[in-house]
Amino acid sequence: MNKIFSFDRFWKYFKYDLVNAKSNFGLSSLILGFLPIMTYIVANLFSMVFTGRWIPNEAGTAFGGVAMGATFTISCIILGVKLYGNLTDKKAGSNWIMIPASTFEKFLSMFLIVFIIVPVCLAAMLLVSDLILSLLPGYTSVTSWINKGVSTMADNGFKVKYLPMIWLMWGQYALAFLLGAIIFKKAKVGKTILWMFIIGTVSGIVFTKILGMTDMAEHFMSSVSEASVYGIQSRVNWWLNISWFGWVAVLAAGIFWRLKTIKH
Repeated sequence: MNKIFSFDRFWKYFKYDLVNAKSNFGLSSLILGFLPIMTYIVANLFSMVFTGRWIPNEAGTAFGGVAMGATFTISCIILGVKLYGNLTDKKAGSNWIMIPASTFEKFLSMFLIVFIIVPVCLAAMLLVSDLILSLLPGYTSVTSWINKGVSTMADNGFKVKYLPMIWLMWGQYALAFLLGAIIFKKAKVGKTILWMFIIGTVSGIVFTKILGMTDMAEHFMSSVSEASVYGIQSRVNWWLNISWFGWVAVLAAGIFWRLKTIKH
């Protein structure tokens, strides 16, 4: 039997991992997914108590957008800790090591759940929440508001594929906090944020120095000034995609390395 990957063995572990994910993050995902509805209800209750009327439609859409942003932020921070934070505990980590599956299979299951399954489920619940709110008289759904803004930008010649951007941004931060959850034994979120700040600061300084010692920045700015709107958008999209996919690859490699070195 292949020690690195066996589909039957992986499938058994993947189903086991999904059940654990449902137990550890199921309720949290439901609360986060329907946070826009809860936020809208609470906002209207406060409005009725203090002003005697419902909140304006624009304010309702704004509250929905804020709730979606909160879901984005909170979920990527707590997901890794909720699902795999106990791997640094001696008992739970030892039990996990003894599960009959290779490190690559465990890593692949972890990556699929964190990077694909959870964001798809959260996005579906957020869309359902937005759809329910859009049935209210006069309420403008957040998704239609975003689409309107994107359409306006497209009419001006600047097209933005915001769904892949949101997914890659969320996945990048979720993987970063997942890596912190399986490295640090205590204060996982706080230490992860600290190291993200340090790495971001150092890499920013190094990148700025590199640009300063070469003509890369001057060449880029001159090419942008001479390019059309389509050319600028193409350069920006390529840069963002390369950057995000690069960070995802680095974080995935770090997670795999950490899983291989877990010992209790």
